[in-house]
Amino acid sequence: MEQKHVSEGLKEKKLAEGALKTSFFGNWKPDNDSAAHHYEKAGQFFKLGKSYEESRSCYIEAAKYYNAARVLFSAGKCHEAAGVCSKELGRFEEAHNHIERAGDYYTQNGTASTAITCYSKGAEGLALKLPEKAAELYLRAGDLERDNDHAREAIKCFQGAKKIFARNKMYKECINAVQLSRELYEQMEQYEHIKKCNMCLVILHLARGDSVAAKQSISGDVSLVADQLIDAVENGDDETIRKLSSHGDIVYLDTEIAKIVKFLTQDGAANVPSSQRSKPSTTSSTTSDIFKSSSKKPGLNSQKNELFARPNKQNRDELFARSKPAGDSNRQELFSRPAVSQPVPHPSVSSDSNPFGEETSNPIEDSSVAADENSNSNPFAEEGNDNPFGEDDLEDLC
Repeated sequence: MEQKHVSEGLKEKKLAEGALKTSFFGNWKPDNDSAAHHYEKAGQFFKLGKSYEESRSCYIEAAKYYNAARVLFSAGKCHEAAGVCSKELGRFEEAHNHIERAGDYYTQNGTASTAITCYSKGAEGLALKLPEKAAELYLRAGDLERDNDHAREAIKCFQGAKKIFARNKMYKECINAVQLSRELYEQMEQYEHIKKCNMCLVILHLARGDSVAAKQSISGDVSLVADQLIDAVENGDDETIRKLSSHGDIVYLDTEIAKIVKFLTQDGAANVPSSQRSKPSTTSSTTSDIFKSSSKKPGLNSQKNELFARPNKQNRDELFARSKPAGDSNRQELFSRPAVSQPVPHPSVSSDSNPFGEETSNPIEDSSVAADENSNSNPFAEEGNDNPFGEDDLEDLC
């Protein structure tokens, strides 16, 4: 696939060279627009084919002819792409130069937002290899944002430069970046942020060993911790410096600034460790490890772990094929067993539980007996002795 892109790039490069040729019966003047277009396409194809050297040279040629045709935005795009190719080749100085030229073309074209984006991306890519150049790109982006009355975006760019300067112990340049941020905070009347900037200035001046400049920066709005910190540094009181390093007014500053306080001495900050960004660890737990750590019972769970740990379909099919005979054998063993005749349990019928038994009381019979007993108490009965109108009484009455 890469070879295909390279061949396409060679074709576009030949077309660009043909557009620049002049002849008596053909083009009397070189066609810069067509040449730039074909060179740009050739650079794209070479980049896809990972031929970064050829891609970079094509992009530079395209930018040259775009500039000759006064298409500045496209010229900036080509220089930005050439900077990416230089970065892939490990030529960070060339990448920085291409990014600067791309930003200049964008600014001349009147698209400041594109120039700011170009500077910011370039600064992020060069922060580890060329920290000073990366901070300068952040400062350029911040100046453009400030000129366009974008104060908050400008502060973000200045803070990016401040962090890079502080991380690499460039305290003088860091002070300039903090002062630029403080000026914008003063315009916005953000007094809490102004207080933090003043505290940063005190720490940075003490890191340079200039306690006089640190006292002068206290003239603004700053906490009482600054006075205590200056006195502790001048007296060499390491215990007080260590206590103040955990104070809230210092802890809530940027990490690159706050950690300097622990290493302050009378001669400035000594032995401050460089805080380079740690790379993410490449070791990651696989799915099988997760299942193995969570599962405790062997058997089906182990087969499931092995199933999920194999991304290849053929391996999964083999696993199913290996586990299938075990199930068939179990099924054959189940059906091959002789049927065992077991007596069917019959419920035992007890005489006590039969409601119609001989010895139990039948509710129908009880009711009939009760009716007979009630018949004896009838006053009109023939055999009853309690009848007031019996035969003997009738004879006497007669």
